[in-house]
Amino acid sequence: MKRPDLVTSTDYAHPHRPWPLRAYNRARRQSDLSQLFDPETLMGEASAATGLTDFGDPAFVEPLRVLTESLIREAGMHALGRDIMRGRIVSMLANRLRIEARVAADPSIVARPLRRPIVIAGLQRTGTTVLHRLLAADPRARSLASWEALHPAPMPFDGPTGSSRRRAEAKLAEVSLAAIAPEFFAIHPVEAGAPEEDVLLLDHVFTSQAPEATLHVPTYARWLESHDLVPAYRYMKRILQVLDAQRTGEFWVLKTPHHMEYLDELLTVFPDAVIVATHRDPQATMGSFCSMVAHGRGVFADDVDAREVGRHWLRKVRRMIDRSVAVRDSGHAASFVDVSYYDVLADPMAQVRRIYAHAGRELTTEAESAMRAVLERDTQHRFGRHVYRTRDFGLSPTIIEETFADYRERFAVPRESVERDASTAAVGPSGVGHSDPIRATVTGIFDLFTNTGFLVPIGEDARMDGQTAMVTGSNTGLGKAIAIDFARRGARVLMACRSGIPEAGLDVAAASGSDKVEMLGVDLGDLDSVDALAAELARRGITLDVLVCNAGLVPSKGQRSKQGFEMMFSVHYLANHLLLRRLLTSGVVPNDVYATNGRHGSSIPRVVFVSSEAHRSSKGLDFEHFGAFVDYSVSDGMLHYGNTKLALCTFASELARRMSVEGGPSVAVHALCPGPVDSSIARDAPRWSKPLLAPVMRRFFRSPAKAAEPVVYLSIAPDVAGDTGWYMHLMRQKAASDLATNPENGRRLWVEGEALLAERLARH
Repeated sequence: MKRPDLVTSTDYAHPHRPWPLRAYNRARRQSDLSQLFDPETLMGEASAATGLTDFGDPAFVEPLRVLTESLIREAGMHALGRDIMRGRIVSMLANRLRIEARVAADPSIVARPLRRPIVIAGLQRTGTTVLHRLLAADPRARSLASWEALHPAPMPFDGPTGSSRRRAEAKLAEVSLAAIAPEFFAIHPVEAGAPEEDVLLLDHVFTSQAPEATLHVPTYARWLESHDLVPAYRYMKRILQVLDAQRTGEFWVLKTPHHMEYLDELLTVFPDAVIVATHRDPQATMGSFCSMVAHGRGVFADDVDAREVGRHWLRKVRRMIDRSVAVRDSGHAASFVDVSYYDVLADPMAQVRRIYAHAGRELTTEAESAMRAVLERDTQHRFGRHVYRTRDFGLSPTIIEETFADYRERFAVPRESVERDASTAAVGPSGVGHSDPIRATVTGIFDLFTNTGFLVPIGEDARMDGQTAMVTGSNTGLGKAIAIDFARRGARVLMACRSGIPEAGLDVAAASGSDKVEMLGVDLGDLDSVDALAAELARRGITLDVLVCNAGLVPSKGQRSKQGFEMMFSVHYLANHLLLRRLLTSGVVPNDVYATNGRHGSSIPRVVFVSSEAHRSSKGLDFEHFGAFVDYSVSDGMLHYGNTKLALCTFASELARRMSVEGGPSVAVHALCPGPVDSSIARDAPRWSKPLLAPVMRRFFRSPAKAAEPVVYLSIAPDVAGDTGWYMHLMRQKAASDLATNPENGRRLWVEGEALLAERLARH
């Protein structure tokens, strides 16, 4: 089953489905879940299968009921997922019956001592598996094999210590899982004979993290966090004693991240346990673990929400750390030995010696030889290459750092180099360019069919309650769609427009159901109007959380602004430069560069410029004649449009640099091209072209609501929180053109722009 050529998918919303599985799910789509997962029915089936009736301590009944109710209402399992989960529950109930029968036949089993177990209880993806397999290789050690985790007690006809049937069933489960979800093996191999996590023993009491790591069961997860698990750990000890009676060892080696959340309960039942706490940079582990969870959920369900996975496990991992540290600080510090993932990579045997020394055990020559054989056998990528992006789970580097800063400091966890997403590589102009309206239209359609969206749009559940957002050019088209989206999410929305007052605002309020929509007059072709808007916002003491500079136009010929600048130059670049400088200086956009009211980390305000891929067609900015009026006609209007969008992208790049301070960005600055939008931006196109453009735009261009997705993403996505300097095309992160991102070009544009605006800026 080795697949070194396999690469895991990052399309979590569409899990791998072999055609037999798709056919099976279609054939068995309808089921009465309340009957399928009725606890009494499940227990009855287990009794009928074993001929036994004693389930032991009834403490398992309530968690079983909560779990099955959560499965019914929340998990969204497909047909095979339901059958697998139902079969697993019946199997665990049958295991309980066999365990109790085994103890009844030999009561001395529960008197067996389990002295000083070594318990590996580190966070996920921190080297716990390699340590577990190394320690388990010691001939004196006793670990839980995967086949034992599935069936701890002997099966019928195997005798009191036989295992042939259990091994066969575990091998069948291994092969089946590899066929259903081969990508999961690349992340976390499940081999029938290999050491396995003892969290699967806690499944027999239905009190483990396993269900929430493989299914969407939030009700069950919340219930589990609020209940005492000492009875569960006592039953886990009972199972270990049953296993120890079949095949004993000098000491047990246990391992599961689940224990971090319940170390107090574990030490109550195993007071002499040695706790091995492993540590690694959360920037490297969170995305990897969330990817494992998403792929695990894909085994059972068709609907996998990657961002929900990220939200749930960010909180859960933080809770695991807090509870583990609390136990350590409550008088159990001597039970712990800390192991760095990086030290394991550098010299795994040295870390094994440290653990053995803490446990008071000698590392024999025989044990070391067995461990070195494991290191040679278990090479990386045996089952494929695990590829993931932490941002897919709604987790930006800033959010992760803020969440785990104290953990990093306490345990001196170094920062690990994280590979940059290849999708940000620089690209050139696409299609046939943007030199005229027809070519620009063809290129836009080409981009829609060839530019695969790598990022998932923000769902409707993401809220902006308590935030204030301003959108320029929001009386029609894309800007109006953005305003409606923000208002629906609970934001206070300021619509800064040249026309459409108050009708457009009433439309947005009606469409969003919001009473927090306000229109403000501004004409970006008139710098006096821009000054007036900035002054009004400052006078009213408004602070913006989000500013979307969306206003744009494509005149059919050169036009002068009120101040004599070319109109596109004024609207696309110069007015935005003035607006941002004024809003930053007054603190309307909070910052610590021009004002002293900055925010930090994931809470910094965001500025998003709506630009265009046409900026890639520009040959460069003419700094020798910067700001001079440039006349043009239909034949070269799109080329000038590209020049003004290059100025805007260059400004965005430079502003992002200038708004970055020690410790990170003071304001997040991003730019994007929303792709071709069926809007009124071509209202000034030549009369002869409109009969050609209009039907094409209606048929192929994206609706304003759809085109708003990348704008909303950059404005509110947690994936981008604390970041700056993004450029997106549709829903793909790219690099803007080399001209736009060149620091020297940015500095020159800033100087020239400030010179054009010097008199106005000096007044304030």
